[in-house]
Amino acid sequence: MPKNASAQPTAAVTVFRLAALFTFLAVAMGAVVCATGSGASCPTWPGCRPDQITPQWQLNPMIEFVHRVVAMSAGPLVLAAAVMSRRLAGPNRWVRILPLVALAGALAAGAFGRLTVLSSLPTWLSGVDLFSSLTAMTVMGVAAVMVGVPASDFRVRLAQWHSGQVRSLSAMSLGVVVAMHVTGIFVAAPMSYTRCMGWPIWQLIDTDFHPWLQVVRLGLAALGAALVISTVVVAVRQEPLRRWGIVLAMLFGAEMLLGLVIHAGGISAGVAAAYSVLAVALLSCLGLLTTVAWAASVDSGAASGQPAPSRREPVEPTRR
Repeated sequence: MPKNASAQPTAAVTVFRLAALFTFLAVAMGAVVCATGSGASCPTWPGCRPDQITPQWQLNPMIEFVHRVVAMSAGPLVLAAAVMSRRLAGPNRWVRILPLVALAGALAAGAFGRLTVLSSLPTWLSGVDLFSSLTAMTVMGVAAVMVGVPASDFRVRLAQWHSGQVRSLSAMSLGVVVAMHVTGIFVAAPMSYTRCMGWPIWQLIDTDFHPWLQVVRLGLAALGAALVISTVVVAVRQEPLRRWGIVLAMLFGAEMLLGLVIHAGGISAGVAAAYSVLAVALLSCLGLLTTVAWAASVDSGAASGQPAPSRREPVEPTRR
């Protein structure tokens, strides 16, 4: 896209992208902490133990401590993005709103994480904690894509928000997959891997709770899988989105493959961590693809000299 006077400053774009990266890493590392059972390795907060800030050179305490460092770094970056969004010249209103939403989600997740270490959280608050983290990650990623778009194009892009199969399919996939992950909190028994990020392994777990809700979660997983596959099929047929479709297909395929491994042979800490990180990456990719598809549809319209129409007008027959 050509540069113009309305393009946002490089510093703002950099801060937005760093905030998006660190929120993603915070969620991914949180998933690793859950999958490896590292949460209890540092029983105090913010330091690892009462008599030491940093942990000893052991794997689980290091995983938990790195997660804390990344999460604490994400907060100031999201705050900086929220502050800078107020100073941008003529930005899209979503560029102003989304960093604030991400900041609220990051603060909530940080507060809940501290409570989890120092005491414990009831199930419903754990669900709110996960939803807050996923919301912060997704909307900050979306904002990082949007802030790089010249302000003069925002109105045109918003006018086309409701068009595009990829955009609709990826947005629906995103909503279904988030619901699937959050319901995992409510069916998981204490210390069950089900409470961590990851897709169901296509069976009911006897040691978990609420078989009826497990069935609902399996239904959400099946619907989410169908939507993700449909998104990939449509995306790879469009040149601007082909790479995104391929990346999404690779993430989804790897997630399903590891799910089959877990289903057939049980689960280890390494496999569980990989399964959870892939789930986080897949979710993040869906959010980014939704925004990129929105931008690509406008770019193709701009290349033809005018934006694509939001609806079709009837054509009058020519009379002689």
